Amino acid sequence: MVKRILVMSLTRMGDLVQATPLISGLRAEHPEAKITLMVSSDFAAFVPNIADIDDSIVMDVRQFTHKENWKDFSWVVIYRYLETFLAGLKSQKFDMVVNLSHSKLSALMIRYLGIQKVCGFTCNETGDRVTHHPWMQYFGIELFNRTYNAFNLVEIFTRSGDVRPEEQRIRIQVSPESASSAAEILDREDVRDDELLIGIQAGSSLEGRRWPASSFAELADRLINHLNARILLFGVASESPLADEITALAKRKDRISDLTGKTSIPQLIGLVDQCKYLVTNDTGTMHIAAALGTPIVGLFFAHAHPYETGPCSPGHLLFQARISCAPCSYGVECNNIVCIQKVRPEHLYTMMETHHREGAWKLSEKMGALDEMHLFETRLDADQRLVLKPLIRHPLNLDDLFRSAYTRLWLSTLGYGDGKASIINDNLASQLREDYDCSHMEETWVSLQKKIQVLRDLGRLSRKGSQTTLNLLQLYRGGVVVAKAKALGEEINRIDEQMEITGCAHPEVRPIVDLFMKRKENLQGEDIAELAKATLHCYEKMEAEIKKLLALLETVQHSFTNTASFGPPLVAGNSINVLVPGR
Repeated sequence: MVKRILVMSLTRMGDLVQATPLISGLRAEHPEAKITLMVSSDFAAFVPNIADIDDSIVMDVRQFTHKENWKDFSWVVIYRYLETFLAGLKSQKFDMVVNLSHSKLSALMIRYLGIQKVCGFTCNETGDRVTHHPWMQYFGIELFNRTYNAFNLVEIFTRSGDVRPEEQRIRIQVSPESASSAAEILDREDVRDDELLIGIQAGSSLEGRRWPASSFAELADRLINHLNARILLFGVASESPLADEITALAKRKDRISDLTGKTSIPQLIGLVDQCKYLVTNDTGTMHIAAALGTPIVGLFFAHAHPYETGPCSPGHLLFQARISCAPCSYGVECNNIVCIQKVRPEHLYTMMETHHREGAWKLSEKMGALDEMHLFETRLDADQRLVLKPLIRHPLNLDDLFRSAYTRLWLSTLGYGDGKASIINDNLASQLREDYDCSHMEETWVSLQKKIQVLRDLGRLSRKGSQTTLNLLQLYRGGVVVAKAKALGEEINRIDEQMEITGCAHPEVRPIVDLFMKRKENLQGEDIAELAKATLHCYEKMEAEIKKLLALLETVQHSFTNTASFGPPLVAGNSINVLVPGR
């Protein structure tokens, strides 16, 4: 029985909100366990707003940015702090840890603590990376395959703890002090009862993700003039210059209250709870609003991607540019962020005005041409999973098709939140027809046929890897011949290199290749037989995933068109037509 659980979340405030379904699920699964949340000192003040935890631990590395705490600038001071900190952690004898941080430091800490059950990122005794749980392995490859990911980080975090996100939602606790202090601020700002209270979070962690100050100012004026709005500008003290710029550009300065750097976390929560809408970039404040049920108009630019970090609750509206480079890859610094120019103030105002009047997010003819813009509403599907519903039916392309197919594949093969695999039986073709314009698909089907051939080739490589690994196992059982074993090992390396090259050349199949490599990365030890068995298992899982993906694509293509026009039928059984030992 699990008695002590440690949840490590050492990054941003938004990640703490996104971890709340996981924490609630752990509490439901282990009602007698003590759950401890480990956070960085930057967001320790947010901990009281998280339910279902018994204790919290604050890691304060920030203290060493102050010279008085590090007078001799010796690394020994930091070492001694970490040594004492880890000794205190180890004394609590946790028997389960969920690591939602992907830093090397967090991995080293978990290795030192020696916790028996680990979900997430850690390392072995030599410092090599190890990732436990299939969903955390998926998280490790998702950043390199963003085009084909449709899972919110909340869903990934939650399933990595074998918790079903369909049964647990993000939530935070609003204290009476939050409500009363928010009321005091509104009184001080002379906010009237008849004014439509709208929050704006114009800042973000990265400047490149921000909508221009001029756009926020124009939107604020429209909302004030036509909806009788009062605008509250949220943000930290460092974002005050941005708030000053917005106020200076706005014509209705009298109806804008600059609260940047003037609110505590409890006050911010209370104020967001009072807002009728929050207009925001991808920020922690957005996730607070999602947990409170405040309708969000979210803006996703540069690296920000609504599928990954959008608000994880229904009823919100999300904007993203529909251009080939969006979202940016992590590590890329764009010197011409054109995506912010594709979303204009009149787009936001029109959608908000309609929603305020009709209570639903609906497209209006006033929006004009929207070829270069994605517009999503967050909804719950028939399985109660949170999905992004396109409000603009753009032509279905190959990326859309593979993203939708991968969603069903990973839910089937990685586990549905209870540690068990589940087959998703909904009609993929029907969903694609509903979400996309499928009227002219000839080029897409031709391209799909080529990618299917790539998948078949990948399947053959995987089968070759299985057979080579099986030969190595048989060689070991008969008495190892070093030269032959070395040759077989080198052959396995060549097969894996060919797979990697295939994944790089064809991004549509790269997620399967990357997940295979991530699994192999976890193989530990020096026992040839055990490593060969584990390697064979990796090949078998890859073969099964290729087979299921081919079956999904075949079903869609058969539903849309007569496949005889596009080459031979896609018989799923033929794509993995090999006898796999052990089955």
